[in-house]
Amino acid sequence: MLPIRKPLVVVSGLPASGKTTLARRLAPALHLPLIDKDDILERLFESKKMGDLAWRRTLSRESDVILQREAESSDGAVLVSFWRQPGMADASGTPTEWLRAICHQVVHIQCACDPELATRRFLQRKRHPGHLDSRASYEEVLASFQDLARLGPLDIEPRIHVDTSRDSNLNDLVRDIRAALE
Repeated sequence: MLPIRKPLVVVSGLPASGKTTLARRLAPALHLPLIDKDDILERLFESKKMGDLAWRRTLSRESDVILQREAESSDGAVLVSFWRQPGMADASGTPTEWLRAICHQVVHIQCACDPELATRRFLQRKRHPGHLDSRASYEEVLASFQDLARLGPLDIEPRIHVDTSRDSNLNDLVRDIRAALE
């Protein structure tokens, strides 16, 4: 497989850290399509219906495959997902091993915010009910996010850290991404 010509911009962070919000601004500024795993997963909820937690995990793994396939067939893209890291369960997060195999130009945008802010955002946001977001209490979500935060960022370089607890300057971020890709 030949590498794609344009870069992959991998957006990562805690759930509800602002990955999609940032990526929706970033993709048009970089002239790249946005491929968001949650959008893929929600299409699967609509076509295959919703179910229990085991069914959601099955559809999540299927959406990982679709995300990879769409990225491989793209001419570069901004990719958004909750990515798997060492220390996480195999059934959690999108694998990252394939990213460098399809493109040598990869830059990592690490969306960072306090686990408490991510927890509040997570519990306030309105997503497709198939995500099963409402099943956990504030305390459960916070404990999970604190554990995930201890894992640190993805091991993908170059990495640009973005504080998503506040608005970031899009022009500065685009400039930093372009510089990291040179």
